[in-house]
Amino acid sequence: MNVYFKTKIVACIFLVLLTGCNPMNATSEKYEKNGETTADGDPVYRKNQHPTEAYKLTMTIEDAPGPFEWISGTAFYQMTNHEQCTPIEPIAGVWSKSKEDGIPINFQKIDPTTYVATIYADGMVDADYYGKGVCNFELNGVGISLKATGKQADTRFQPALFKSEILSSTPKVTYFWKGRYPKEDMDNFPDGGKTNIDQFNDSARNNIFKITLAAEKVAP
Repeated sequence: MNVYFKTKIVACIFLVLLTGCNPMNATSEKYEKNGETTADGDPVYRKNQHPTEAYKLTMTIEDAPGPFEWISGTAFYQMTNHEQCTPIEPIAGVWSKSKEDGIPINFQKIDPTTYVATIYADGMVDADYYGKGVCNFELNGVGISLKATGKQADTRFQPALFKSEILSSTPKVTYFWKGRYPKEDMDNFPDGGKTNIDQFNDSARNNIFKITLAAEKVAP
């Protein structure tokens, strides 16, 4: 979608995975004053227990310099009517309540270079979380992180799919420089890769691998 969304993937993917997201409740609910809340007292955005709008996500890795023993991913969701369904801060005059959430992606290894998973467009529960009307969520993108061994020092190779790319079902190729495998000089280095080989210099261009992501809508 844009640089903002890609930055959010890099910054938030591990925080989302640490929240322990599990499917909960129905797809649309009315405001409940006694619902589950965060440590700050804000309502917890719920996960749809029975989603139906499924997409098959396939990840293919080609010419990697070694194996990836640690792979994780997150499907990101954004509130489309954030200013209408969340309260404004009376003093600052801003809408400070979170407008995003995420659901971990569970990949199944098909062979050494192919992984598949299922994501859902209706993964979040649309509900009246703040007593100001139903908050509507939509799938905003997918972020994935791969590490050689899973150690903190390893480079995080991070391909992503944005909303438009998921809906179009067009495969997306992201290229990565092999020189950052298994690690860079900086621990836990985030590498978002490049979508065009010409974006690499002459030396790196001959030493790359690629990851292809493809989303296909599953018939109900």
